[in-house]
Amino acid sequence: MKAIAINEYGLENVTLMELPDPEAKRGEVVVRLRAAALNRLDLWTLSGALKIPHEFPHVLGADGAGEIESVGEDVDGLKAGMKVIVNPAIHCGVCEFCRGGEQSLCTTFSMLGEHHDGTLAERVRLPATNVFPAPEHLSFGEAAALGTTAITAYRMLFTRARFKPGEWILITGIGGGLAQSLFQLVRPVAGRVYVTSSDNDKLERALEMGADAGVNYKEEDVGKAIRARTGKRGVDLVADSAGGASLEQSLRALRKGGRVVNAGATAGAKPEIDLRRVFWNQLSIIGSTMGSDADVSDMLRLVAGAQIKPVVDRTFTLEEGTKALEYLDAGDRFGKVVVEIP
Repeated sequence: MKAIAINEYGLENVTLMELPDPEAKRGEVVVRLRAAALNRLDLWTLSGALKIPHEFPHVLGADGAGEIESVGEDVDGLKAGMKVIVNPAIHCGVCEFCRGGEQSLCTTFSMLGEHHDGTLAERVRLPATNVFPAPEHLSFGEAAALGTTAITAYRMLFTRARFKPGEWILITGIGGGLAQSLFQLVRPVAGRVYVTSSDNDKLERALEMGADAGVNYKEEDVGKAIRARTGKRGVDLVADSAGGASLEQSLRALRKGGRVVNAGATAGAKPEIDLRRVFWNQLSIIGSTMGSDADVSDMLRLVAGAQIKPVVDRTFTLEEGTKALEYLDAGDRFGKVVVEIP
């Protein structure tokens, strides 16, 4: 099969290779992939920054959609030809967290493309429990674009932060894939949605999609701007994946009793905050990451019911996989980068 892989670390070492076809073992399936979607995780993996030992060649890519090609022994309910989306989170199924339905807290949690060969290939082998029926209204590329970001976004909003219909939310960094997923999943039920970006064009696009207001964090203090736009009330929830200095601004944007849910630290892992603001206003800071199996199912049901379509910024072919990763690395995009695999 053809695959986008590395034989050593570095973006310059990404290559289209011919690799052996995978075979489904007991409890597994092989998916004939029709599309994959990229994440920052792919860049961290290929750079070697994650310090995870890899066996080379290593196939990149966490997210994908396609059709089941073959089924291993002891797999029930799945047949060749079924249109599926891949859940890239691999778990053991037997630890206390997995048995309690919290697979993303698994003691041996791992990811396709990060710890295992991934989805930037014609085929991928994975546990049968990691494939879910793809929403019928989506193309393969759109289904692949749900993946990591939509699963993470659903857990952030509805499982960890317990977002309620009618609440007001601020989403930081609206140009990125996770922020886009947060926006699309919450817009049908939110009372008001505010967004931030350093790019006024991206803010304008968010307004066109249904955001109530935007804040350019390079031009305005986010906390003051949100309080001004909400009549000094503040928002009920801030959904953030940047961390760093933005955390203090997020806390200032909250109403009393509000909460911040965070799933990343791309802007800094050790922010400084005024702890007095947290206890005096009874604020909550909530951590979140990839979702459980139940989160995946619930997210897909919401996507199908609300007819949500992920925003795809640009599409490449598998032969253009290196260009796709270079484009992702450039950072100037609005939505997901998708690789189609004909």
